[in-house]
Amino acid sequence: MHLSNPSAPFQGIPKEDVFFVSSDQYVQLGYGYLVLSMQPRLYPDRPMQIYFHIEAQPSARSILLGALLGRTEQIRAMYPNLKGRIYTQLSADDWEMLNFYTSSGFASDNAEEEHIFSILSDRVPSPPMGCQFASVPLQDVNQCNGFLARLNSHRLSPISMDYLTLHMQQPYFMALGFYRGGQPLAEMIMSGSRPDASGLIMLYVQPEHRRRKLGSTLVHSGCALLKARGVSQCIAQIHSNNPAQVGLLKSLGASRRKVVSLLPGINIG
Repeated sequence: MHLSNPSAPFQGIPKEDVFFVSSDQYVQLGYGYLVLSMQPRLYPDRPMQIYFHIEAQPSARSILLGALLGRTEQIRAMYPNLKGRIYTQLSADDWEMLNFYTSSGFASDNAEEEHIFSILSDRVPSPPMGCQFASVPLQDVNQCNGFLARLNSHRLSPISMDYLTLHMQQPYFMALGFYRGGQPLAEMIMSGSRPDASGLIMLYVQPEHRRRKLGSTLVHSGCALLKARGVSQCIAQIHSNNPAQVGLLKSLGASRRKVVSLLPGINIG
């Protein structure tokens, strides 16, 4: 088999992070790539997050994985003291690829899960002392881009302008936050097309304001507004190995409805 890099960026990914594999007869068998992101706010203990994607015939997967791991070592050499995690994302029923990754040393200890919880009150809680509860200003492109930048600094996969615009067109869309002196402490998106399919899309709390129930208070505030519009239950998706996300939904009385995707990974450093 033959490994090669593309001659130019592939789908916006630097060419050195992309590998193609072909047979001895130069028939293409598949490709793989990695995406590096630094997430000190989302994963302070392991800020280096490296996403692997392999799309190839079974015979070519191992050589692609080896190439991606080799490229990862080059990246790690640039950040020798930084801990991180390699991970991939699979559909919940892709047992073939899950078996490939777990047999290669990946731990199947994380998943994206959908949870559901009931809205028990239509009374909007009082905002924390010194905070203002308000809609996120989204009247122009600059305001939308600023909101996206704040959201994406707390996400593994960035939200695009198209994604935000799509949600803004939904009948149950709300972008809400707590502010102090005009600065955001916590913000979230709630959205949906129907009363039975609406809920929490994204929430973040600035690191210096965590563990003060800002997140749960903000969610309760948004839920009360949704209930006034006929929504009785909310859905939300979380990563099962994120203690903050799990704790928030536990405090809301949420129960798991389904596994959306699998996120096997390996800790590095």
